[in-house]
Amino acid sequence: MAEEKEQTGIRARIVQFRTSGHWAVSLARDILWLVAVVGGIALALYLICGTWPAVVTIESESMVPHMNVGDLVVVVQKDRYGEFRTWDDGRSTNTTRFGDYGDVIIYQPNGAQNPVVPIPFISSGVHAIIHRAMTQAGAGEPVPTYINPYRGQHTPPEYLPMSASTLTIDGYTVLYTGTLNATEKIVLGKKDLYIQTSGGRYVLPADLILPGAGYVWAQGEPSVHAGYITKGDNNIASDQGSTIAGLGTLEPVKEEWVIGKALFAIPLVGLLPLHIFEVIIVIVAIMVIHELYLRRKENGPEKPQKKAGKKRR
Repeated sequence: MAEEKEQTGIRARIVQFRTSGHWAVSLARDILWLVAVVGGIALALYLICGTWPAVVTIESESMVPHMNVGDLVVVVQKDRYGEFRTWDDGRSTNTTRFGDYGDVIIYQPNGAQNPVVPIPFISSGVHAIIHRAMTQAGAGEPVPTYINPYRGQHTPPEYLPMSASTLTIDGYTVLYTGTLNATEKIVLGKKDLYIQTSGGRYVLPADLILPGAGYVWAQGEPSVHAGYITKGDNNIASDQGSTIAGLGTLEPVKEEWVIGKALFAIPLVGLLPLHIFEVIIVIVAIMVIHELYLRRKENGPEKPQKKAGKKRR
């Protein structure tokens, strides 16, 4: 009997919560409904995409012009909805994704976790990176550097192998592709491509840059593990070899570091998640104002009271 009374009491409280006209209870119902809808959408996205997060927002210009700041990108498992291809694979099969060969992946740099709020001693708070997978390097192989002298102006249709010569000008080792006439006089200028690494300073003279072509330079240190070489379409060089504060030098991307691949992007919609706290405040404020408006409408306008006075004859 006691258990039955307790159930009846809980049911009564649920009914009271659902039917209460108090503004605070009504607001709580609206917030719970909003949470349920958002949770349902998140669950549906996870089931469809097979990964989490299922959507990411572009926060930088590293993928311009194929992805822009504020774009909302839908992320799926790497091998879902089509075979995964790197830039090299895509070029050999003439398969393009987001304006260039190969797939764009979302990965955790050096395996770092990426929560919205950093948690001391648990996670670094480093955001995931969304860049194109250029190729896959094996363990012990030199890490190649892909270079695009044109950045967001256009995407190179090919990356030519580049080598370092024995020629040095003004402290820079001259890079070249194809053949180099060592007797030819080279004068450095502003249009030259300058590269500085831990191994020294290098320059690819503008006169040796072929129109439209990119370059790949296999000068890196041997990789300690197999992984993908990645690059932002708008970046001058690939990620591996660059450094991030707190992580050090970026390594080739292991399979387990890959969150997923980009399926499609929706322009500007990602601006909402970028300003999520402001959006939440606005939504809650609108809900409160709407609830107060309904309460005032139900009560009706207050009738002015007439003052008692003597009647004049």
